[in-house]
Amino acid sequence: MSIAASTQPSRKNRSTTVVDRTVQYGVVRKIAFHWIVLFVCNSIALLLWLRLFEQPDLSWQQSLEDCVRRFLPFFLISLALIPAFVLDTLKLTNRFAGPIMRLRTEILNAAEGRTVTPLKFRTNDFWKDVADSFNSMAQRTGLLTDSDADAAGSENSSSTTNA
Repeated sequence: MSIAASTQPSRKNRSTTVVDRTVQYGVVRKIAFHWIVLFVCNSIALLLWLRLFEQPDLSWQQSLEDCVRRFLPFFLISLALIPAFVLDTLKLTNRFAGPIMRLRTEILNAAEGRTVTPLKFRTNDFWKDVADSFNSMAQRTGLLTDSDADAAGSENSSSTTNA
C-alpha cells in the first residue's frame, strides 16, 4: 500500500493488513521465534515426562516414538495455530503502524513546506492523542487551515467518545 493511500481520511476500514513491513514483520518474526521456542520446549518437556516418569524402562528412541504418537494432535494443532497468530499479530501491529505511517507522511509534507491533511485515526487505532497534538501544531504553524483543523478536532473528539 502506498503512503498516499494510507493518508485518506475518509476510509474507515483497513484495506490491507501490512502498512509498514519493517515494523510489522519484525514483530511477527519475534512472535514466531517465541512460538517455536515454546513449541520445542513443550515437546522436550513432554518427552522427558514420558521417559522419566511414565516409561523409565524404555529406550529414548521408543519414548520419542511414543511421545509423537500420543501427542500428535497437540503438535498438529500447535502448528496449525501459527497462521492465525501471525494474522492476528499483523492486525494488532496495523493499529500502531498505520497511524505512524500517516503521521510520517504528514511530517514529510510539513518538512517540504506543503499544507498537511489533518490526521484522523480510526476508532481502534493507538495514539489518538498524537493526531490531536499534530493537528494543533499544524494549525499553529499555518500548515493546516482553520476549517481543516475544526473538522479534525470535531472528528477526533467524537471518535474518542465512541471508543
